[in-house]
Parts: sequence; C-alpha cells; structure tokens
Amino acid sequence: MSAAFISGFITGGSLIIAVGAQNAFLLEQALKRHWALSIALLFMLSDAISISLGALGIGALIQEYPMLLEITRIAGVLFLTYFGLSRIKASFAEETLLLTQAKTKMPLSLLLSTAMAVTWLNPHFYLDTLILMGSLANQWQDSTYQFIMGGISASILWFLTLTLIGRLLAPYLGRASFWRWLNRFNGTLVLIIALQITSMSLPQ
Repeated sequence: MSAAFISGFITGGSLIIAVGAQNAFLLEQALKRHWALSIALLFMLSDAISISLGALGIGALIQEYPMLLEITRIAGVLFLTYFGLSRIKASFAEETLLLTQAKTKMPLSLLLSTAMAVTWLNPHFYLDTLILMGSLANQWQDSTYQFIMGGISASILWFLTLTLIGRLLAPYLGRASFWRWLNRFNGTLVLIIALQITSMSLPQ
C-alpha cells in the first residue's frame, strides 16, 4: 500500500466524515431501511467523481469562476434550511404519525433527488472533495491515481459502515420518542450547516 494511497485515504476519510448533511440523511434512511444502500452508492459515486475531477485539475478551474460556488452556496442554504425545518416540524407530530412515517417508504426517485441535493448543493462538498483534495493530489503527481483510489476507498468504507450501523440498530428503534429526537437532531444539524455555509469564505 503506497504512501499516496494512505494519504488519500486518511485525508478523504476525514473530509467525507465531516460532510454532516450526507451522514444525517443516510443514517436516517438506514434506520428506516429506506433504500439506504442505493443512497450510499450515490454518495460513493458522487465522491468518486468529485475527487477524481479535483485531482485531475478541475478544482483549480472552478476556483477561477467563484460565481459558480456563490450560486451553489445560495441554493444550498435555501435547500438545507427547508430540509432542516421540515425535519424539526415533523418531530412535533403525534406518536402514531411519527411511527407511521418511520415505516413508510418514500419513492426512490424522491429519496435519490434529495440525496443529490444534500451532496451537490452543499459548497462544503465542492471545497473538500473537489478543491482541497485536488490541491493535495498535486503533491503526488507521480502517484495521482493511487491518491484518488485512497480517497474513494475511504468514501466506500465510511458510507457502507454508516449503512450497516443503521441496519443493525433498526430493529430496536420502534419508539416514537426516538424518531422525534432523531428528527430534531438531524434538523438542527442541517440548520447549523446552512448557517455555516452563509458565513463561509469561498475561494476568490
């Protein structure tokens, strides 16, 4: 295992774990057993595309057009605010409705479109996987592809682990109070991320 692969794995893992909106959404669906593996695969594919493009120089190109990230920031804040408030609103439903929502499967198309939104409308995703990973890949010019594979491997391991944790815990989570506080936690986390995005400094 090369130093470039290890560097990509450690760096990619630490950055991917920090993208809280993805993690909160995937864990909730894994606990509900709502297409969690499909969502995890989408997140893995998104990371693989973004890390690869960043390592191959697309991240540096995007930095020349900061307006693109600014547009993404605005769209991301609006979507994440809506998503966070909807989760908090759902937490105040009566117990029967909470349990019904926990067992009801949403259409796969809606789940995947939401998963795409929490990924591609989040500027943190671009800054971490596309720009930061891309710039770090420049340190391994003779082993770029090994660095990329390290980052992608970290993404695969993390999202599969998160999916497995949710599936293992799912049979024990039949209480309405759990789903009430999970909605509140996820909603608050996503609103904090939206607030962070409003004040974050984008590349100039």
